[in-house]
Amino acid sequence: MDYDAYVPDSSRWAKSGLAYRVLGHDAATYYQYAIYVAEGLGKNSFNALRGIKDWRTDDQNGEQNDLPALSKGKLKDFFYIRNLYGNIEDVFNRPVYSSPEDWIDVAIREPESERGYFSKLVTTPQSRRCLNLGSYNYLGFGGLNTHCTPLVAKSVMDYPVTSAGSAAELGYNPLIKEVEETTAKYVGKEAAVVVGMGFATNSTVIPAICGKGDLIVSDALNHNSIVEGARLSGAKVRAFKHNCVGDLELILQDAVAGKQRYNKILVIIEGIYSMEGELCCLAEIVEVCKLYGAYVWLDEAHSIGAVGPTGRGVCEELGVDPKDVDIMMGTFTKSFGAAGGYVASDYETVARIRQYAAGCTDACSMPPAVCTQILSSLRVISGEDGTDIGAKKLRQLRENSKFFREGLEALGLEVLGHHPSPVMPVMLYQPYKIGDFSRLAFNRKLAVVVVGAPATPVNYPRIRFCVSAAHSREDLADALAAISDIADELSIKFKVAPPNAWFPGSIHDQEEKEKQLSIKRVAKARAARSAALDSAAKLASGTNRARFAPLHSVGQPLGDDIGPPRSSSGPIDAYKLSGVTEKQPKWNQYKIMLSSSDVLGLTNDPVMKEACAATVEKLGLGSCSPRGFYGTFPPHMDLERTIADFLGVQEAVMYSYGACTVSSVIPALGHRSDVAVVDRGVGYGVLAGLRLSKMDVRWYNHCDAADCARVFAQLETEDGVHSARLARPGRRRWLITEGCFQGTGRLAPLPDLVALKDKHHARMIMDESVSFGAMGESGRGLTEHFGVNPKRVDVISASLENAGASVGGFCAGDTGVVAYQRLMGAGYVFSASLPPYLATAAAHAIRRVSAEPRLVERAQASAAALRDAALSGRVPGFTTDADPGSPIVPLRLAVGASVADENALLADVAARARRRGIGVCVARVNPLVPPDNRPPRALRCFGSAAHSREDLAAAFQVLAEESAKVLPSHALSAGVDASPGAKNKARLGADPGSMVMNPPGQVTPKPGGYGSPKNAPGAKINLDGTISLKKDSVRCDIFAKGDEAKASAGKRNGLHNRSASWSVNSMNGNSDNAPEMFEALSPVKESPMANGPASIGTPRRMFSDHDSPQSLSVPLLVLLLYWHNIFRRYILNQIDITTHMVPRWLARIGLHPTESRGPVRFFYCAAGYIGSRNFHSTALPLLVWTYDCGFTRLVMVFYCMTSGVGCLLKGALATNTSSSRPANSSLGSLMPHRVHAWPSVAGCNATALPFLILRWRHADAWLWEMEELKAVAREYAAAFAYMFAISLARMGNGDSPANVQGGVVVGAIMLRVLLPHVDWCITGLEASTVFTAQGFALVGMVLAAILLFPMPLNSRGEILYASSTCYRRMWRTFFYMLFFAAGSVWREGPATRAIELPTTPAGWAGVLAAKFFVGHVISQFSVWAISYVAQLFVECWLRAYVKYFKPWSVGEHRRGKEGGEEEGESKTYGTTHMRLVAITVVELAQDITGALVTAHGVPRLFDTLRPYTSLRI
Repeated sequence: MDYDAYVPDSSRWAKSGLAYRVLGHDAATYYQYAIYVAEGLGKNSFNALRGIKDWRTDDQNGEQNDLPALSKGKLKDFFYIRNLYGNIEDVFNRPVYSSPEDWIDVAIREPESERGYFSKLVTTPQSRRCLNLGSYNYLGFGGLNTHCTPLVAKSVMDYPVTSAGSAAELGYNPLIKEVEETTAKYVGKEAAVVVGMGFATNSTVIPAICGKGDLIVSDALNHNSIVEGARLSGAKVRAFKHNCVGDLELILQDAVAGKQRYNKILVIIEGIYSMEGELCCLAEIVEVCKLYGAYVWLDEAHSIGAVGPTGRGVCEELGVDPKDVDIMMGTFTKSFGAAGGYVASDYETVARIRQYAAGCTDACSMPPAVCTQILSSLRVISGEDGTDIGAKKLRQLRENSKFFREGLEALGLEVLGHHPSPVMPVMLYQPYKIGDFSRLAFNRKLAVVVVGAPATPVNYPRIRFCVSAAHSREDLADALAAISDIADELSIKFKVAPPNAWFPGSIHDQEEKEKQLSIKRVAKARAARSAALDSAAKLASGTNRARFAPLHSVGQPLGDDIGPPRSSSGPIDAYKLSGVTEKQPKWNQYKIMLSSSDVLGLTNDPVMKEACAATVEKLGLGSCSPRGFYGTFPPHMDLERTIADFLGVQEAVMYSYGACTVSSVIPALGHRSDVAVVDRGVGYGVLAGLRLSKMDVRWYNHCDAADCARVFAQLETEDGVHSARLARPGRRRWLITEGCFQGTGRLAPLPDLVALKDKHHARMIMDESVSFGAMGESGRGLTEHFGVNPKRVDVISASLENAGASVGGFCAGDTGVVAYQRLMGAGYVFSASLPPYLATAAAHAIRRVSAEPRLVERAQASAAALRDAALSGRVPGFTTDADPGSPIVPLRLAVGASVADENALLADVAARARRRGIGVCVARVNPLVPPDNRPPRALRCFGSAAHSREDLAAAFQVLAEESAKVLPSHALSAGVDASPGAKNKARLGADPGSMVMNPPGQVTPKPGGYGSPKNAPGAKINLDGTISLKKDSVRCDIFAKGDEAKASAGKRNGLHNRSASWSVNSMNGNSDNAPEMFEALSPVKESPMANGPASIGTPRRMFSDHDSPQSLSVPLLVLLLYWHNIFRRYILNQIDITTHMVPRWLARIGLHPTESRGPVRFFYCAAGYIGSRNFHSTALPLLVWTYDCGFTRLVMVFYCMTSGVGCLLKGALATNTSSSRPANSSLGSLMPHRVHAWPSVAGCNATALPFLILRWRHADAWLWEMEELKAVAREYAAAFAYMFAISLARMGNGDSPANVQGGVVVGAIMLRVLLPHVDWCITGLEASTVFTAQGFALVGMVLAAILLFPMPLNSRGEILYASSTCYRRMWRTFFYMLFFAAGSVWREGPATRAIELPTTPAGWAGVLAAKFFVGHVISQFSVWAISYVAQLFVECWLRAYVKYFKPWSVGEHRRGKEGGEEEGESKTYGTTHMRLVAITVVELAQDITGALVTAHGVPRLFDTLRPYTSLRI
């Protein structure tokens, strides 16, 4: 964009910035939004005409696979993105080329293309030096400074880049401990815990404090991270009016005096509200909370280090004792120039947070360099460095904030907030001023943040200025002068020129009203206070004198039997039992790290460290801003490009925290109306995303593709192809899984899952946090491991905290998937961006993987050695569930114990190993994970490229020795073939094969889970390694080698080569099903049950069904097939030749379909519509209604005949590639689908119809015998031009030139056959009865076409989908033709001649418009009504069939004869075919109704109005 020549939109008359003076703020805002929307729609329409796709919503994978739109359920968001956001996109996500200091170099972006509107912006090397008024760098510690940067650069070189582990495991280091102690001392609390991301500090810690039975009372304007944390907690959430103490007290009174008794009440507020710039009413809120026993959570993200004489936040600023605030939360992103956040409270609460917060258990701990930045800045702020630099910075920030706020107010701007907040919002109101202000400020070298919907109410957009201590008074004065000029140009000095007082809309007026209401609420609350306090006192009774449970309680309701609050030793001792947090952690205290997630061994790589240190020395450490607000730096963009190129997808978007990546992706894309099919083994991140999205979740057994198929089949019975619903499935479907499961080391059966999601039209989200960079030949993850194209997985998400040797995560996929998350992904939009040096580290790791594949090979070899050691008995008492190729190998006990004993035994073994220098720990599973989703307790072990063979041998030796000392004898003597999940049998009451991921008592109709054969009911393992069923003696060799083993346990069948482990999950059911379960494992292709229920011991029949002939034919049919194949090959050759030649000719004359010129695009759009079925279904009825004669009816009949014959030929000559995309054939014609085959039906009609109409106009006279030869020549030229235009349009729409050419030829032949019999045909249509020769001939041709339709088969003997589609279209067209002809015969014309219509163009236009509107309204309504009634009838019939007839015919009837039937089969048996019959009935009702109404009903209506509307020819 040329900013220098920019003219503000709001300076134009239609968008005048002065409109508010007349209309008021609200009316002016909505009126401009109307113009805004119309402008966006117009621009997108222009782009569509020119063939320019909207890249922000581009969904290539969804379009190719005919999936429901990404916008389904989110139409408001996508409408905003398509039509509004594109106008102001250039003012957001501006990259910055310098460190985030007081002055920054803002990159200049230009449109990628000059074609059309809303083009994608491309970053150029040019930049503009701007005063930074949008960053959160309040004290100036962000960017480069002498106090922190040298220490941080040194820390990068001295310590690992990341800790490669969570703080709850071995990621806890001395620097983190020092940060926690220093922070707790600084804010005045007993203890503190730090989290690596500020957003995650709220979103992951609040669920650790509150749960079901608790009440969260939250300020209505709290940050999104608080909202997300409250929603994840499961507690009841109530919002009180912003900063209204009276409303808060009313809610608390209702909580203590109401019928529902809460375990505890937590009130959450912010210190400074960033969008309002206001300080909270902390003293009053604390006082009210004390009265009712509620706890207070104070979010000081924007206030800590920014307000208060010593920077200790709003407590110090407002004179509130920190002891009166139960939990103090803050972030290090802003005032400290770092990353992450903290939570400070008492010891017990902090101990609970360490156990329950996902930020501690499921995410990488804070990196050492970040800790160094925090410690160095904290020492300066608190004066511990021995200087007064910190005090000067605080004083300078306070003075700058006061100076700038007073300057803005003096200009007459409408400024929000209170002093001394460094955040100063200024109101804009009108939408055009959002982009105008930012662009004009950029011209004047000011970098400002503008905010609009959806971050703010639609009628309250604003600017948000952020002031820093690094700003000089001169710079701020210059900025005020520039802002004054911009304000005059945009008319936003609302205090000087107020809006029309007669109209509402001013936020000042709104605040005044809220103040009055707040006073009333306070008075109401005080009047009810006495009674409420009496009710609160009754809550404390009996032996328990506390009103509510302690803050660190588990969440059980408080009663008399609970007793006094538990001592602090409870939570702390329980946490210590895991053996993962050392009292005095040390650096490099382990010789071998088994529990480190540094798979590639790069966290200590000197080359990577040098690259990270160079980034720190150039850009500093923290970004101090979200990505959308000057928080995007070159390393971020480089990392996203690197990931997209590495995976081979269109785009990737980076998140700043791994734990919040997939939990942000799922709710951003999913909607509560969707349904998700999810593996039970998914981790906390996926579970959090599912809860936030509120989707309908259907679980399938862990890594069980067969059970996943069962779940999808169940969905089909509800709203899909097996249901009683005839409409297309209304819900979007998601298949969500992890690639490699961190809890078990299992691999998702990706090929089977991809096939299932394609079959059932679902989208797939796969979390590759463990597999990315560690699996496949070149580290591209599970897709490469299984040889699956990454583009077939719709959304790939992963954490960069494992193989990436960094922090954060990413999401990759189509452009539309990524672009949507840049606006709606909570972890992206509402979080400060990743420190640039960590982005450098991740990009370096990915490039190293590409350049050095041996790193991946070494990591895989290490993991294979770990797995072999566990399965071979080298570590006695342990085994693993990990699949081959998994980079993580959890070591669990081979023999189960009680939960407490098991945890204690594992912790003891790990502690002893750590004392001997082996870094191993118990895998921490967040206690908030539901029991059905928890993996087995195990030791966390990763394969790593840093492991040598000697290291692993030494580690195995230590583990073997220590386990021998700790484990009981029966555990040490357990065989290595112990079943996965056997230890959970007693705890869950489930079959061992179901592991811990499958719910107790669930019977799966199909096999798929992995377990031990010896534990399967009705089965045993023989000494020779074969499996025998106790009832049927069915045997299969699970230790088969060679080709037989490959055939029986290949990846294609979803089986994995695991130690004596296979699918027995379904054996909880009837043992009669067992042979079918064993079929996948048997090296014999034929099922032993193929010939009946006899066992293998029964002698086989001499002749079976396999000996029967597979087909039958006669010589005539063989001859027809021979000629069919010859002609088919000829057509295919013609297609190949013309496909190469014709496009070149079109390109030479400038008519190629991809031509970018507007007239060419318009031609293809217009011609494509004119040749489509939609046009003919609109124009031909109008022709019949206007020229009410036999010939126009013949035109309609001939159109149907031509289309039907064209479909017949297309189906006969269709191939596997005739379908442009896969589609679900069971949905019938309700599924939109295109077929490209010979001939083109549009080509047939382009030849037949215009020349037939010319025959009607000029009769059968020869050309030289006609009068007005010039007019005739023009008409014939127009007909040829029409044919040529339709032919070109069809080629532009995907048909080959040979197909179009064939359509023209077929149409000409059919026209030539019809012309000699035109009069005979018209006579039949004007007859008084349908029982005529013409009628019988028509019926005979239709029956012959339907019964003798050639149907090509594929290699599996199935009808080609393209052929079946053409067949359906053919008979539907022919049935329409039959009933149209019948309706024409049954209609009786008017007795007298109709009045002639006006001959003027205006008269014709009026008549055509009236008949078009009246005729089509009646026709469409009639078709809809009959279709609706027919659909209701057949759906009721289907429900009756499913509920009554099918259970009898399939279930009870067969059980009576055969003794049992599979549940899954009984649910779907026959439903697909009956549903197709029902769809056929509805379609016939539509076609018959449409034909009769068009031929009979509407003309009869016009006969009634004949004197005014009819014309007889």
